[in-house]
Amino acid sequence: IKNVRKQIHFNEYYRIQQEIDEDVDIGKILTRIEKYQAAVDFNRRNYEKFLLNISEYRELKQISHCVLHTYAQSLFQLFLASLQNSDAGNDPPHHYLEEAE
Repeated sequence: IKNVRKQIHFNEYYRIQQEIDEDVDIGKILTRIEKYQAAVDFNRRNYEKFLLNISEYRELKQISHCVLHTYAQSLFQLFLASLQNSDAGNDPPHHYLEEAE
């Protein structure tokens, strides 16, 4: 029974890791095609999913840098795009940079 539990745990961990990896790739694609707000929203959900699962599956720590980097990169790209599109009198939305930090 103990081996069965370990196998179930491993299978679930592997499924979650694959799902998070796929979501990282989707987030990168959204950023590359300049769908910045969609990328930020998608990457935020992926980051939240990661946080929910990290306590049960400590092995996920090995992909934490990918999840965080993708999320921060999409926030930064949205900030840069907002700088280019802002009027001279409007301040750019600095909250994107604060969230990325």
